[in-house]
Amino acid sequence: MSADPADSAYRLSMPDRPAEHDKVDRATPPAQTPLPRQLLVTPDIASRTQIAGFASQLAQALARGIRLVQLRNRSLDADSYRALAESALALTHAAGAQLILNPPQSVADLWLDAPNGVHASTVPQADGWHLTSARLMVCDVRPAGWKRVSAACHNAAQVERATRLRLDFITLSPVLVTATHPDAKPLGWPAFSALAAQTSLPVFALGGMRDDALSSARHAGAYGIAAIRAFWP
Repeated sequence: MSADPADSAYRLSMPDRPAEHDKVDRATPPAQTPLPRQLLVTPDIASRTQIAGFASQLAQALARGIRLVQLRNRSLDADSYRALAESALALTHAAGAQLILNPPQSVADLWLDAPNGVHASTVPQADGWHLTSARLMVCDVRPAGWKRVSAACHNAAQVERATRLRLDFITLSPVLVTATHPDAKPLGWPAFSALAAQTSLPVFALGGMRDDALSSARHAGAYGIAAIRAFWP
């Protein structure tokens, strides 16, 4: 897999799209560094002993051109997730890539809900934070202290909340049938397009994406694509 040449220049020249998408102006996200069009969502690991193997695979993904990584985990405690994040930060930053944290709920409760809305000093200094859809819907303001904040969206209410909070981008899922959530009803491209048209935020299509799906996704109104298996060695 090779990186999209448009990533480095951050061009937003979208392919021709149906008229209903024309009402949305997908402005450049207000961030210091370009937003790549491919987002790797990492697979879960269950213990700290798996970090070395995880790091080896992440290094391979970065060597293949991945420049935006969401460090998703639902199994580790705070100390183990911190160790995982610090390992991932060293690799991503050495490759010129960006790392977005998405820890287990218990870890997010400790780190994100710190006094005055500022994350704890022990939190790894990553490039951003990813909100689960449940946490998104209880947020009244954008979480403070992060260069980028993204969110998981699955319906119109969540898209509207992310837009109102002025987040940097969202994932919209599941677009197609996915092995990660086999029981989830897929949106399909028409419904995805309708939801993506409701926001000016960059939208990453997630769920059933392959590494060659970027052109189709952008034609449907996506900014980019997000995936686990398609981008993981």
